[in-house]
Amino acid sequence: MSPLAAASGFARSIVLALAFLALPAWSQGVRVQEGERVTGVAPKSATSPYLLTSEEEMPARALRLVSPTAREMRSLEPRETAFKRVEIGFGREMAESAEDGSARALVWQKVGPWRIAKVRVTSPGAQALRVGLRIGSTREPWEVRVAGSADETKALGPMRLGGPLGKEEIHWTPVTEGEGQVIEITSPASLPEPPVEILMVSHLVASPSDGFRKRVQEIGSSLSCNIDVKCVGNPTQAFYDIANATVHLVFTRRNGGSAMCSGTLLNDGTPGTQVPYLYTANHCFEQDSAPYNTAAQVQEVASTLNTYFFFDAVSCGSYATPPYKQLFGGATYLYHNLAQDVLFVRLNDWAPAGAFLAGWDATPITAANTPVIVLHHPYGDLKKFTAGVVTATDLLDAPRTSPNGFWRTAYNQGVTEFGSSGGGLFTLANGRYYLRGSLSTGNIFQCSARLANGYYVGNDWFTRFDVAFPAIRGWLQATGLPDFDVTDMWWKDASESGWGINLTQHPSGQVFAVWYTYAADGGPLWLVMSGGTWTTSRTFTGTLYRTSGPAYSRLPFDPGQVKLNPVGSLTLNFTDADNGTLTWVVDGVQGAKTIRRLAF
Repeated sequence: MSPLAAASGFARSIVLALAFLALPAWSQGVRVQEGERVTGVAPKSATSPYLLTSEEEMPARALRLVSPTAREMRSLEPRETAFKRVEIGFGREMAESAEDGSARALVWQKVGPWRIAKVRVTSPGAQALRVGLRIGSTREPWEVRVAGSADETKALGPMRLGGPLGKEEIHWTPVTEGEGQVIEITSPASLPEPPVEILMVSHLVASPSDGFRKRVQEIGSSLSCNIDVKCVGNPTQAFYDIANATVHLVFTRRNGGSAMCSGTLLNDGTPGTQVPYLYTANHCFEQDSAPYNTAAQVQEVASTLNTYFFFDAVSCGSYATPPYKQLFGGATYLYHNLAQDVLFVRLNDWAPAGAFLAGWDATPITAANTPVIVLHHPYGDLKKFTAGVVTATDLLDAPRTSPNGFWRTAYNQGVTEFGSSGGGLFTLANGRYYLRGSLSTGNIFQCSARLANGYYVGNDWFTRFDVAFPAIRGWLQATGLPDFDVTDMWWKDASESGWGINLTQHPSGQVFAVWYTYAADGGPLWLVMSGGTWTTSRTFTGTLYRTSGPAYSRLPFDPGQVKLNPVGSLTLNFTDADNGTLTWVVDGVQGAKTIRRLAF
C-alpha cells in the first residue's frame, strides 16, 4: 500500500465546524437504536458430524491440479491501492491446471436410497480451498457435503442446491482447510444423475487454524502494535457485545480470486426479529476499477460469503485457534453505494447464539476529536481493537465521491491494515457503543512512526452511517416485516401432489404469490397475489387476481392487454419458518389448507 501524497488531491479537508452548519433535514430527530444479543436461532449452514460415506465404503475419485506457477502466486502481491481489502486466493481452472490423466468426470454410485458422487480435489500447497461447481436444473434439489484434507472427519453441510431453476452459474463450496477438499454430492436414486460439473478452484494461501497468517512472503502478517480484544484493559460488557457483532469475511469472485474483509452485524428496530443485517465496505465486493459492479454482480459475490464469528484470541497474547463459528450460507444483497463505499446485505444464515447485533447512531458526529474505537480483522488475523479520535470530514477521490465526505480518524492505540476494510467505527454514549461507519481507506503503514502528541503518523477514512442511513432505514426501521424469509415452493404434502403455491419475498418484505390449483370443471387455475401486507410478523394477506393477456406467441408482446381481475383474497399464516396455513376466498367460495415448505 503506497503513501497517499497530499499533493495528489486525495483528500480535500472540510473543517468539521463548517460541515455541521447545514445538516440534512432527515438527520434531525433520528432515534438511536440499541443493540441486541442473539439468543440462539439455529443457522441453516452447519457443521455435519461426517460425510455420508467413509473412504472405505466409497473411495473418492481423485482430481489433482498441478502445482501453482510463480505467476499465479504473484497475483496475490500487494497492489498500489489504498483499499484495505486483502487478497488471499487465486482461481485455477480445471481445464488448464488439472494433471494429465486426472479424472474430471463424476462417477455416480447407488448407496441405499441415494445416488452419490464423491471426488477429492487437490491444489498442491493450498492452505485452504474452495471449489466452483456448475449447477444444472433437476427435478429435485441435490445435497453437497464437503470436508477439508486437514481434518476429513469434520464435514460442512448439507447444502441443498439445484432444483427446477438451478442457481448461480458457479456455486462455490465452503472454505475448508488443507490443500484438498472432499466433495460428496447426493441425490435421490430414483432420479437421473444431476447435471454438475467441477469448473475451478480458489487456491487460498491462508486458513483459520493459522490465524490467516500463512500467505505469500511479501504480504506479511498484522502489525505488532495491533491490540487483541482480549488484551483491552477493563473491558465492559458493552465492549464484548460489539466485539461479538464484528465478523471476519471471506468471499470469492467469479474468476476464483478470494479476499478478506471485516464487517459488523446491525440490529433493527423491531425487538426479537434478530435479522442478521451486515454493514461493511462496498469495495470489499467491488471491482478495483471501472466498470464497477452492478447489483447483480454484487449478489454473485455475496452468495459466496463465508463469515467467521468469535474469531478472537483465546486469551491475551495467545495464538491458539479459537473455537470460532463458520457460516457459509452466503448473503442477500440489499444495497450498495460506490460513492459512499457502503455495502449492506443480509446473511442467509441466522447469526449463532452469543453473537450480537450492534446498535447504531444515525446522526452526524458533531464534535471535533470525538473518541472512537474500531474493531476489525487485520490480514484476517484474530480480532483487534484500535482507538483514536475523529478529526474532520474529507472529500476523497473517485470513485468515492460522496459530497458528504468521510470521517477522518487518527489513532493512539493500534492501527488498521489490509483486511480491516469494513471494520466498524463506534462511539460510546451512556455506557453503550453505537456504530457510526465502516473503514474505507487509509495510509497508516507502521507502528514505529508517532507524532509528538502520541498519535500514529497517518490517517484512516470511514464511511458515514448517517449519510447511508436514508437508503437502508427501510430495513433497519421497518414496520411489519416478517419473522422469516418465506421464499420457496409450498404445498400440503405428497397426499395432495398436483397443486402448490410459489412465494417470492423481496428484501423489503413484499411477497408475490402464484397459486396453481384447479377450477370447478377440473381445468387448471392460476391465481396471483400482489400488493399484500404483513398484518403481523407471521401473517400476510392480499387480493387474489385472475390474469389474462395476449397469447405467448403474439409478438411483440403488448403489456397494455394484460388484465388483472380480482377474484377474492388470500391469507398466509406461518406458525414457524416451514409450516403454516393458507386461507382463501375465491369467487365467494371459502377454504383453508395447511401448507409446508417444499425447499428447492
